[in-house]
Amino acid sequence: MAKSNTIPNKVYKFVYAEDLFIKTNLVGRGCKYKWLEIEDDGKIIVKGSNPGGYAWDGCSPKWNFIDLIFGTPDGKLDFNTDKQITYFASMIHDVLYQYKGEIKLSRKEVDVIFKNNLKRSGFLLSEIYYFFVRLFGGLYGKWKTKKSQKKIIITEFSWLEDEN
Repeated sequence: MAKSNTIPNKVYKFVYAEDLFIKTNLVGRGCKYKWLEIEDDGKIIVKGSNPGGYAWDGCSPKWNFIDLIFGTPDGKLDFNTDKQITYFASMIHDVLYQYKGEIKLSRKEVDVIFKNNLKRSGFLLSEIYYFFVRLFGGLYGKWKTKKSQKKIIITEFSWLEDEN
């Protein structure tokens, strides 16, 4: 867990202090920001090695009410990663949404990446989570890029290197 530097009294549920990546077929979309780098060859890197690590709350939405947290569950612990099963998918989705007004990926492409990462983890509710992300994700602001590539393929997952 980590305290927010920008939101008073905010503590994030997850913090990841290493860089991680996925390799996609979304080529020619290169950009570089504090927490995210997308290489022209389709590699999407979350830069968790920055001081303090990358922090997020897992799957959204979540609400605090009378000192309890209600909202979207992050699933069981994954045997292969020792993290909750939606952990890596939600991290990548969160950082891509964070830069929605700047990156050359559309909301639909980012949501499909989320679904594909959930499926790769073996999450049984991946289609339901994808449905709700598509339904409500537009509430999180405007995207720079509108046009989407039809088929999105993820060929590598850094946290599962030994399985690729």
